[in-house]
Amino acid sequence: MITYDRLSQIVPAGQALACKALSVSLQQIAGISTMRLANLANAVIPQQTTRDLPLISALSDTVPPAAVPPNVAAYFSSTVAVGSGPSNSIVVCDIIGTAGGFVSAGAMANTISNLANVNVVSLTSTYSTMANVVAGQYGDPTTGPVIIPTGPYANTYLDAEEAFANALIPGAQSQIGTVVSSYPSQTANLNLNWNNMAAQLTREISLQAQAGIDYANLVPNSTSSMYSFIFTLPSTGRDTQAGGICQLVESVADYANANANISFTGQAVIASLREGRNQVALQSVGITTNADIPAEPNPPAPTANLIPSTYTAQQAANLIVV
Repeated sequence: MITYDRLSQIVPAGQALACKALSVSLQQIAGISTMRLANLANAVIPQQTTRDLPLISALSDTVPPAAVPPNVAAYFSSTVAVGSGPSNSIVVCDIIGTAGGFVSAGAMANTISNLANVNVVSLTSTYSTMANVVAGQYGDPTTGPVIIPTGPYANTYLDAEEAFANALIPGAQSQIGTVVSSYPSQTANLNLNWNNMAAQLTREISLQAQAGIDYANLVPNSTSSMYSFIFTLPSTGRDTQAGGICQLVESVADYANANANISFTGQAVIASLREGRNQVALQSVGITTNADIPAEPNPPAPTANLIPSTYTAQQAANLIVV
């Protein structure tokens, strides 16, 4: 390809610039470098335009030019772009992330951390009393009477329903109000954590339905699926985006369990994921790896005793018809 500087010495600079711009534009067409001009012309001539389609043509006149109308983009943003990936794109963990602790693991750890700084002794006592009432420790919860012998709820109630309605639930509500007012930042964080977990579960249910995932009809212990999963682990390891499949697989791999067999399996999975990333790094500098299993075993396998398929010299001679 002639450079612009050289071409501008042959033809006027304006024409040289126009030709160079056209040349660069044409280079974006795949295969054009080996295409004859006549073939290119034959391909371009029948190309159709957006004539008499004013709404489509107008998309190129917007500032900046739009690929789709704003209302179409808004529709997909609200119905499809509902994930946690870049630009709200859907990633694997948005669909099945709970299995690997996506969102929930961090939220639960944060919940425990916040609760450690909140006095919930009264609430814990109230919950314990509720559990005892339901378990029948203070009398039959259905027929009654329910007799709570000690504590702030000590009294005789017709049944569990009256105990909850007149004492336990109002008491719990009052204690919750006290906790909220006494620990505003902790309760705000707790609510945020649980809202995030609920949003993740809701999103998973919706996306799994859209993806046609039906856990009730999945085939368990499918050998073909397991081997397919194993062989694709190196390529899976290259997907390092947040919420991607590599993060999910690594989060469910049991690599630190006390059971040696389980730990080895999980660590082998993670090693295979890292193998894929290593291959990319090596290939980027021209290093190729080859760890294929040889096609022929060494030593060779024993030969099977098959039905004879050839004749001996005497057998062939016997077949000659004189």
